[in-house]
Amino acid sequence: MNETKSQLTDGLLKLAEVAVIDLPAAATLRIFQREQENELYSAGWKAYEAATSVITELTNRAYANRAIGRMGANALERILKTQRVADAIAGAFFSALWPSLGLPTADDIESLRRDVKAMREEVRAAALQQKIASLDESDSALGELLRESATGARIHPEFDNASWVGWHALPAVEVRNRVRTK
Repeated sequence: MNETKSQLTDGLLKLAEVAVIDLPAAATLRIFQREQENELYSAGWKAYEAATSVITELTNRAYANRAIGRMGANALERILKTQRVADAIAGAFFSALWPSLGLPTADDIESLRRDVKAMREEVRAAALQQKIASLDESDSALGELLRESATGARIHPEFDNASWVGWHALPAVEVRNRVRTK
């Protein structure tokens, strides 16, 4: 305890010395243009360091004080309770407001995304069938390549990439070439 008191005392003495002696002296020298080697600048830094050490020591003492810790904990608890109440009120308000305005809910948007994804796949499959039907039998390898490129790049067991805005699938051949390890 004596060590912390002496640190605070030393910091306060340094701050008082800089504020009462060094800064006024350096400012006076600067006013009369007798300053040498940025004395005001160095006195300012001395004042800054002294003030920082005093503030740091006071902050450390505040954190070590149990009463301040209890007040801070109580304030955080009250803030969190208030936040929960505000969230509940907002949820109740908007759950009643949303349908009355005719706006879609998150579940509606997600089902719409699934429907759009299914439509994309249907259109892609129909376009593929049309391309395959127009090919000759000699181009069966090309038909197989088209089939892979139309369906292979979209199928993934863990990710639903179709709902990403602006996402374009690479052909399956390019995907396989990028995934191969060397």
